[in-house]
Amino acid sequence: MRGETPIDLHITPIDGRNYHKIEVLSEYFSERALNRERIYVEIEYLLWLSKYNVIRKLTKKELTILTSLSTLTTKDYSHLRDIESRVNHDVKAIELYIQEKIFHTTLRDVASMVHFGLTSDDINSCAYARCMNGAMKNVILPIVIEIHTTLQKQARMFKSLPMLGRTHGQPATGTTYGKELGVFAHRLQKNTAVLKSLRIGAKLSGNVGTFNAHTVVFPHINWLTFSKTFLQHIAVEPEMVTTQIAPYDSYIQLFQTLLHINLILLGLSKDVWLYTMLGYLKQKNVSKEVGSTALPHKINPIYLEGAEGGFEIANALFELYIRKLSYSRLQRDLSDSTVRRSFGTAFSYSLLSCQSILEGLNRTIPNEVRMKEDLLSHFEILSEAIQNYLRAKGCNDAYEKTKQFFRGHVLTKKDVEEFISKLPISKKDKDYLLTLTPLAYTGLACTIVDTYV
Repeated sequence: MRGETPIDLHITPIDGRNYHKIEVLSEYFSERALNRERIYVEIEYLLWLSKYNVIRKLTKKELTILTSLSTLTTKDYSHLRDIESRVNHDVKAIELYIQEKIFHTTLRDVASMVHFGLTSDDINSCAYARCMNGAMKNVILPIVIEIHTTLQKQARMFKSLPMLGRTHGQPATGTTYGKELGVFAHRLQKNTAVLKSLRIGAKLSGNVGTFNAHTVVFPHINWLTFSKTFLQHIAVEPEMVTTQIAPYDSYIQLFQTLLHINLILLGLSKDVWLYTMLGYLKQKNVSKEVGSTALPHKINPIYLEGAEGGFEIANALFELYIRKLSYSRLQRDLSDSTVRRSFGTAFSYSLLSCQSILEGLNRTIPNEVRMKEDLLSHFEILSEAIQNYLRAKGCNDAYEKTKQFFRGHVLTKKDVEEFISKLPISKKDKDYLLTLTPLAYTGLACTIVDTYV
């Protein structure tokens, strides 16, 4: 939800001018969302204590009272913040808030068991894991899949559209626009499959991960089973061997995958931008929009550029998380807490950039005339086919012969025909080489798209 500060006074664009684009993430990364999940975990833990007969069985009415506490109104949230300001501890504030809420009900006798035997990160690791898993499942994964679907559709649509391929930025050989989009679609598909399989882990095992208080007070309970089944119940991956905090390996795997996906899409942004600059793509003209305050004729690829910048910000943070969260001094230090609170920023810039790359793709269409003109202006790209044909015919100096004629020159059809006419090969072979054209020199591009994209 929006804070009370006017948008024009927010410090970051993700909470100001761009908030309407990423508002859905506030359901998972806002302070209110985090506290909602903390309360949920504390309540479910109390219910699990009842399930294992650590505390008495609860009535249906009492269950309703407890489960309703996870729904925070604005008034509830303000009261919770008041408690936190007094005790200067966010998780302790949750404990006191719940105890206060149930103290004047029939649950008064179990109020002291709220947070029994736990340390703050038992609650935090579960709450963050639920927030992260929810954000991935409901926000990030769907838009990555949408980008893949868009790329796949365009790759198939333009699989046979010939285009000049450039290596080192120079005219190289023929390809198709669809195949080039297919490269990104295929890479994205593989990494999306990895993303789908990941789930963030959490712990519930006490101060240094050994259930010390639990086993002293209730030695008859199988606390390992209690913990594992509880974590599975709240839909997080159980981390059973921990210090005071759960190891961040599952986070690191997620961040590495998101970083990789962002890098793929960053490369896509740059390539589509370059194709636009070369004139291979035309940008849609939205009449009500302005491209430049000084140059009325311009349509700028702002969504591609915006995506590029956003992915770079997100990846800078993901790289930090990967390095920082790989280690916590001895049984725990608190520096990770500051870092965790910034997760929403990285996810927000990733989401913004994914939205922008989709907009950029949807605002460009191939300029088939320009692509054809460029191919027919570079008959020298047929040197690859000619020199390899000569090799196959037993010509030992095939490469040198073609290099001397082709290298460093922009050649026309007539130039290449003249070169072919002077080759020491049969008329049949010459006639075959004369049928070659840059427009048809695209190899198995169509088949590759049909088979793998």
